[in-house]
Amino acid sequence: MSLSHLSAIRVPPPQFIEYAALGGFNAVGVRVAQTPTDRGFQLIAGSAMLRDTKSALADNGMRVLDVEVVKLHPGSSRADWVAVLEAGAELDASFLLVTVLDDDYDRATANFAELSGLAADHGLRCCLEPMIFSSVRDVAAATNFVADAHNSDAGVLIDALHWSRAGSDLAELEAIDDDLLPYCQICDAVSAEPATDHNAAITEARTDRLAPGRGALPLTELLRAMPSAVAISVEAPSARSVSDPRGWIAELGEATREVLESVTQIPSQA
Repeated sequence: MSLSHLSAIRVPPPQFIEYAALGGFNAVGVRVAQTPTDRGFQLIAGSAMLRDTKSALADNGMRVLDVEVVKLHPGSSRADWVAVLEAGAELDASFLLVTVLDDDYDRATANFAELSGLAADHGLRCCLEPMIFSSVRDVAAATNFVADAHNSDAGVLIDALHWSRAGSDLAELEAIDDDLLPYCQICDAVSAEPATDHNAAITEARTDRLAPGRGALPLTELLRAMPSAVAISVEAPSARSVSDPRGWIAELGEATREVLESVTQIPSQA
């Protein structure tokens, strides 16, 4: 059970790891910034921030599930990716989260294939996250994109909110090979309806999510449709994540455990 950094993005990694451990999580995601002006935190080799982050992981018995985020845009190059890749390797992360913001399909798949190879060299597995406001909007498109990039090691990351807002259904998940779905992100929302306004969807995704099980998303059904070995990451930014990050993370941990308990219960027969 991992906690995505976006759930309390203003908290520096060492403190974020401590809060996550107190909340009952055993892993975290880390948001890595390429430059001081980027969202996230710079974790440069030899820096105090990287050293303190690694110490916090060891002190709290935690691991890093994923690092993020590489955004493939029309001008993407290796120089844009190196900070995240190197930090992921230093933190012994398992996955690299990738989004695509390039409508040139051939260029985007070529860049993704190159990135996947570089990520593998750093001990990371690329996972593509579909979002309706990106160039790869849903699960079906993401599965095809990964296949067309001709990189069998890459995977697809399912985010419960984006999955719902794209109007996807459980049948799409059940048709995907288990190897393509190594981990997923969960949260909740006031509605499970597909999005009609991309700007509203962006705002909701970045600042206005609910704790798992506190809204209308079919999380129990979604998780039952995922592979049994899938890792769970909680991504739930909200106003609480800014005003009371420690309390919010504790609530996320409790809520997530309740959802996972419901997943393991045998459904009653009608």
